[in-house]
Amino acid sequence: MDDHAVTDVADDAPPPRPGDADDGDQTDDGRTLGRSSLVNLAGFAVYGVANFALIVVVTRQLGEVGAGAFLTAIAVFNIAARSSMAGTDLALVRFTSRFLTRGRGAEVRHLYRVALVPVLVLSTAVGVAMVVLAEPLGRLLSSGGEGAGAPADQLATYLRVLGPFVPVAAAYQAIEGGSRGFGTMVPSVAVERLGRSVALPVLMLVVLAAGGGVTAVGLTWAGPFAVALVPISLWTAVLVRRAERAVRDRADRPAAIGRADLRHRFWAFALPRSFAGVFALTILWVDALLLGALESTEAVGVYTAATRWLIVGNFAGNAVALAFGPQIASVLARGGPDDARRLFQAATAWLVLLAWPAYLTAMVFAPYLVTAFGSGFGDGASVIAITGVGFLLASAAGPIDMLLLMAGRSRLSLVNTGVALATNIGANLLLIPHLGIQGAALAWTLSLAVANGLPAIQMWLLLRVQPLGARSLRALALTTGVGVVLVLSRIALGATMAGLLVGVALGGVLLVVGVRQAPDRMGVADVLRRAAS
Repeated sequence: MDDHAVTDVADDAPPPRPGDADDGDQTDDGRTLGRSSLVNLAGFAVYGVANFALIVVVTRQLGEVGAGAFLTAIAVFNIAARSSMAGTDLALVRFTSRFLTRGRGAEVRHLYRVALVPVLVLSTAVGVAMVVLAEPLGRLLSSGGEGAGAPADQLATYLRVLGPFVPVAAAYQAIEGGSRGFGTMVPSVAVERLGRSVALPVLMLVVLAAGGGVTAVGLTWAGPFAVALVPISLWTAVLVRRAERAVRDRADRPAAIGRADLRHRFWAFALPRSFAGVFALTILWVDALLLGALESTEAVGVYTAATRWLIVGNFAGNAVALAFGPQIASVLARGGPDDARRLFQAATAWLVLLAWPAYLTAMVFAPYLVTAFGSGFGDGASVIAITGVGFLLASAAGPIDMLLLMAGRSRLSLVNTGVALATNIGANLLLIPHLGIQGAALAWTLSLAVANGLPAIQMWLLLRVQPLGARSLRALALTTGVGVVLVLSRIALGATMAGLLVGVALGGVLLVVGVRQAPDRMGVADVLRRAAS
């Protein structure tokens, strides 16, 4: 079955009523994207700081080796939980958004039933396997040391503690991700970005300061998933009931899709995406796993901690991409490749404006920034400089994979991420034995180029959509200027606190002035005015 079979979920539905969607107002779509991005960015800003604080707490309290064992366990857990989620988060976003656009709000409840039952079954099995296989996995993914305190023993204990939480995390992430399909970022921001993520570093600091061991640390990290599952489930249930009430009195409501047909359509989209999602997540963590197996657990700690400075910038990009998903799904459901092109280029401009300054700051001042983790993390500076190139290229391509998915091309996304994963693993196996953590950084950069270059080519060939428009080109030029300012500040003042502060301050001034001088102010003024109203 090809991708087009699930592109039009409800072709028999009537067109949206004027009050439901305004086909002619692309500017409004862009403003909605911007407002959603601002809400999400506020959440991601806190999320990024909280996650970074967690890494600082862990590295300073546990050291390179202890942090390496902990972060390796987190890598295994994340791959297990996201894999067993089976792509339902993005599938729920896409189908919910399309159902609401086409007057099918009464059927959204069935989407969640179709999605969550298989997820709970699969994730429970994966969690059990994680507990049972903890010992051999610990030995496979750790290097060096014997005895009770060895990295392998620590890792095995972490895996046994985290395994029972796999179904909890999978259900939570599916519901939290799916809530964005209702056109609001508030539940996701409030519960995940401002709730769970903020609690983690505080709880971890308390537990470690009290002398908590491996079991206590593992429970402290995983426990908040169970707590957060309650409010996100209740909040999503309210949104479902609101969607049902909105169409209760509509006379032109389309006939309901049969349960078997709905399951077929939903999983025909979700399953390819689930593999693509697993591949993408594996790309994010496989370098850490291979470093542990081929180099040392200490290298995992240094490498993972260093890349957190880039992940902070990536949170800004994710804010735009996640806000873009429901918006582009709605635009594509109404038709109009020109509208899709303009919205995509606006999203690319926002992504570059938000992410490039963060990436460039991390790359230029990497030698100073890695000192935040302690004295043993100096080698991480080169990792930031190398991997940063890949992150710059990825953000310049815009939220391209999200566009591919919302256009119904989930199988192409699967192929792309599969190729990127193969590139990543092959490059890691080739480079890590010779270059260590720098080899892992090069491998990640190569896979980022592949993962974003392939869908960019495909979207141009299929829809004639590409990320570079007038607004996105201005954003690239402006943020490149910020990078020049940062480099000049480092040359003048060195990789120091003073150099960092002066560079960020002058770069920020250039960014603000550049946005204000742009012909349309990059859409920022409209978004801020609408957000305040």
